[in-house]
Amino acid sequence: MKRTRRARTTWRLAAAAAGGALLLSGCNLVGGDPGSDDDSTAEGDGEEVTLTAAIVPDPPGASEFYRAQFDLFEEANPGITVDVIENPSDQQLNAIELMFQQGESPDVFRAQGTEAMNRFYDRGWLAPLDELETDEFIARFPEGSMDPAVSGLHREDHLVSLPLVWGDWGQTNLLIYNADILAENGFDGPPETWSEYEEMARTITENGGGDVFGTAPAGPNGGSISMFANTAAPSSVGTGIDLTTGEPSYTNPQVVELVEQWRGMQADGVFQPGWESWDGARAFSEFAAGRLAMYASATWHVAEIRKLDPEIAMELAPIPVPDSGRVAYSPRSVAQQPIWSMSAESEHPEEALKLMDFLASIDFYAAYYEEFGSFTASMQAWEDAARENPDQAGILDVAEETIRTSPNPQLAGEGAEEFWAAASANPDLKWGLAADESIINNSEYLPIAEARTQAMEALIAEYEADDPELREQLAFEDWDPLTDYAPAAE
Repeated sequence: MKRTRRARTTWRLAAAAAGGALLLSGCNLVGGDPGSDDDSTAEGDGEEVTLTAAIVPDPPGASEFYRAQFDLFEEANPGITVDVIENPSDQQLNAIELMFQQGESPDVFRAQGTEAMNRFYDRGWLAPLDELETDEFIARFPEGSMDPAVSGLHREDHLVSLPLVWGDWGQTNLLIYNADILAENGFDGPPETWSEYEEMARTITENGGGDVFGTAPAGPNGGSISMFANTAAPSSVGTGIDLTTGEPSYTNPQVVELVEQWRGMQADGVFQPGWESWDGARAFSEFAAGRLAMYASATWHVAEIRKLDPEIAMELAPIPVPDSGRVAYSPRSVAQQPIWSMSAESEHPEEALKLMDFLASIDFYAAYYEEFGSFTASMQAWEDAARENPDQAGILDVAEETIRTSPNPQLAGEGAEEFWAAASANPDLKWGLAADESIINNSEYLPIAEARTQAMEALIAEYEADDPELREQLAFEDWDPLTDYAPAAE
């Protein structure tokens, strides 16, 4: 595939086998024939420099947005051209890994999340961004959020990633509901407990006659049910370890109850059919079309729904909690969420650093907020406007009510780093996938959970052989999941 210049965008088609291994072909996925001259030139002597920036086309409209923003960057930095490479969202990390393995890494790229950032850092692929950490730069972000101890963007005291969205954006779990549909079915407000959620969903689906459904997961891979599980068990449930005990958490009684409830709703046709194969846009499209009454959602769906139907009676509420009461909150394990990284192999580090600075500028953050309605990492770029917008104010209210600071085992679990890296990278240990297996196949959950427990115990035993204190390192016994975590003073 030929690498294109600024007027075009290259799509990177990184394929993955069922087991997650990359399928390599004879096609040069990075672009440019191996034997041909590259269209970029080295810096110096006033010659042009071409940077590559690897993005994903999400949310809808992101391709056009980034091209327009990079055009602005080019205008402000004569002599630098930005060549955009788009990776499919579900293959973005595999695609980046393949580019590095082929020796043609992008200068700037998305390595979204702590797990990806750690993996790439450990391979020596991330360049330090310490030169950016001026007083002016740090002042762009909420006070204290760029402290290396809590930022989530630092490794070994080096800044190695930059954020895009507000630190709590990804942790804010919403129940989005159509107030008109609920009222038509006799409900004057959203469900507050799991049993109310099931009752409302069953009633609406029964009355909907196949045209309107009470609810559905927003897609496969356990994302929606994990939002419910965050109210019932310590936040580590998604990783398979209860951080209050250091023991596997798959068989937590309330988690078992939750999965069995959802399995029953799936078996009885309460969920809107087909959710098992929905892509990232399907849930909010179905909701905006009036076919889905409520669902557990990520924050960015709110703006997409409003774009599709500005007049829809959309309301936001916290995720329902167990009938016996809340046990835990959505976890805030770091102050910021890693997104943008710079390649340690870049041939143009000075220019790439300028692009990184641009991606963390207040102007860029303000433009992203205005385009997508997503709260960005610099609150000064959007906070006043958000409080005047009912949808966005609702997101802020839910976040304040439902998020608490939790331990970050990959940062604070000193001595257990290799174990956490192995556990996080193993899809067979993902709790959400175990839940999906039970729900979709209508299989009893407990045997599935017990098998996952055995697999996790085997992994713990493997690493315990070299680290006898591992189980102690997995537990944060001083943490109360109903309060903000504060490490005990040494």
